[in-house]
Amino acid sequence: MYIGTSIMLFLTIRHSKVLETRGILSYDSTSIVMSIEVAKTIASVMLRYAMSGEFLLFSVTFGPRRGELWRMSWAYATPAFLYALYNNLTYLNLRLFDPGTLQLFMQTRILFTGCLFVFLLKRVLSIRQWAALAILTLGLVIKYISPTVMQTVDVRILAMLLQAFFSSLAGVYNEVALKREAHISIHLQNFFMYLYGIVFNLVLGLMIAPQEYLKGSIFRHPHIIFLLIILSGTLNGLTTAFILKFINVIVKAFASAVEVILMAVLAAVILGEPLTQQDVTAGILVMCSVYLYYTKGCGSDVSTKSR
Repeated sequence: MYIGTSIMLFLTIRHSKVLETRGILSYDSTSIVMSIEVAKTIASVMLRYAMSGEFLLFSVTFGPRRGELWRMSWAYATPAFLYALYNNLTYLNLRLFDPGTLQLFMQTRILFTGCLFVFLLKRVLSIRQWAALAILTLGLVIKYISPTVMQTVDVRILAMLLQAFFSSLAGVYNEVALKREAHISIHLQNFFMYLYGIVFNLVLGLMIAPQEYLKGSIFRHPHIIFLLIILSGTLNGLTTAFILKFINVIVKAFASAVEVILMAVLAAVILGEPLTQQDVTAGILVMCSVYLYYTKGCGSDVSTKSR
């Protein structure tokens, strides 16, 4: 389900951006992102109520533990802010690049994560993981010099790298801070994460395009593709949270590896995006690097340097 919703999200966003450049529709990306956050918040409230009978909106507003819950919630503000930046950059990058290119370059988060683990958390990577980073770099170099990227080689490519960095930074934060609270309900964690996400996306929308944002163009010019984006974005966010909390990181690694090739192929078949032999070669190398890096864990089974 994670792979399917992720691919559907990227393809629908890319198609909406193509329609936007053709003048067929117009919308503000931050409105869509905030709509997804609202949908995920509602889903978290409903799931929590279905699982335990607790109505989160009442608990955090009038419940006896509301003070404790809000103090605990501050830990989720940081990743919510990082994911708000990440999600909005997704729309920008899918306007500039095809889904296959973005998905491939997004794997640079492995490189960023490795560097953060080594230099920030003082962890030691295995030889296998360093080899994976080298293969990843080679794959990105091949993709970088391919015809589908060379035509857009300028500062715009930094937007993809910035998005990958925000993703890795949020992942490292989750590794260090949030997994210490494994006893807390995933629906409660998600509720606060998405609630702060609504706030940050509202601020971003008012900063980036206040007039367009306040017009609510997403609702003023309805289109079926908006519903598909919101639906796939909501399901993808919920399944990602479930995988990160309950399932081994190897499963997430396999999913990311499969996405690299599958995204490029489906984008070529469904949207008619260009796909060259260099793209396939780069995708295979990056897919292998993802597998090599994560099958030994993300620094979880290695020793730490002396403090």
